[in-house]
Amino acid sequence: MTTSAQPDAGATPTCVLCGAVLVSSSIRCQACGMYQQLGARRPNPFTRASLWALAALLAGVYVVALIIVSLAR
Repeated sequence: MTTSAQPDAGATPTCVLCGAVLVSSSIRCQACGMYQQLGARRPNPFTRASLWALAALLAGVYVVALIIVSLAR
């Protein structure tokens, strides 16, 4: 089974972020408000690498906060 990067011609358009059905006259998703300029070709903003980078950043901020609190005591 292979999947195409292009959606089927008869498929109902859905939001690439939340998956809600889109109204054809709207350029924004009614559910999440995301603009749909690129449609199905829009890249996923939540790639595995970006999620790991955000998790690492959060962990780093937490460690720095722990160090500051421990030095203050």
